[in-house]
Formats: sequence, C-alpha cells, structure tokens
Amino acid sequence: MIGKARNALTLVALLAVGAQPAAAQGTGSLISKIELEKSTPSSDGEPPKKAYVAPDVVVPGDRVRVAHTFANNGAAPAAGLNLVNPILDGLTFDDTADTAGFGVSTDGGKTFGPLAAPTVPVDGAALRPATAADVTHVRWLWPDAIAPGQSRSVAFFGRVR
Repeated sequence: MIGKARNALTLVALLAVGAQPAAAQGTGSLISKIELEKSTPSSDGEPPKKAYVAPDVVVPGDRVRVAHTFANNGAAPAAGLNLVNPILDGLTFDDTADTAGFGVSTDGGKTFGPLAAPTVPVDGAALRPATAADVTHVRWLWPDAIAPGQSRSVAFFGRVR
C-alpha cells in the first residue's frame, strides 16, 4: 500500500510541475493541463456525466485527461507540427478520442504507429502484440497548417498506477 500511495503522490508532484510535450516545429505556444476525471451519476437513467477538474489528490485507478492546446502566435501558418508526449511513470496510457494523426510508441519514442501495430519482446518467447500498458509515448502529427491566430487541441487519457 505504501508503494501505491507513493506512486499517487509522485504523480501529484508531476501534475504540479507538468510534463511538457515537445512541439517540433512552428511558432507558437503550447499549453498543457492534467485533469482528474470525475463521474456524476445521472438522475434520469442516462450514463454518468463526466467532468474534468484540477486534481488535489489522485490514487491508483483514477483516470486523468492530459490535454494540450497549440496556439499559432506567428505571422505564417504553422505546418508539420509534431506533438510528442511521454507517458509519466505514474500513469498507464488508457485512450484518446483525438485519433487524427495519432500514434503510440512502445520503444521509448523511437518509432510510432497505431496501438494494434507495435509488438513487444517477451523473454524466451515470440513477440506479442502491444497493449495500452506498454505505451511509453503518444504522438500527434498535424500535416495541415494551423493559421496565424488559430489553435488546435488534443488529449489522451491515462490511469494512475
């Protein structure tokens, strides 16, 4: 239990500092935030409603959203943006709804592809398909330009270990 509590505290410290992804090209700013997913029961029989709040405390099993917004502050369109985000040690990749240009890495950010594509080595056995727990980095490639004064946002979800 102490190890689990420590992982949660470590993640809280990382959330406070913020793990900044890298935007390879373009003139602009990148704003990142990590939010805790909260479910609120619905009284009308509908599925619970989800809200995202700044976390005070996170514990193993909590789901967080890591959101990034790139704003083009330059005078020219920003094209060929490459947004790479390592998965924090205290998280396991869970999902993304922003699949355009999205890929994952299971080898420390050396190669990227869809989650169904990578394989991972197993000691003394054949390669096995990668799972969400094997993801070390996520990436979005934005081939279409972001006009001056415009912005684009993406997010992925993780589970606290």
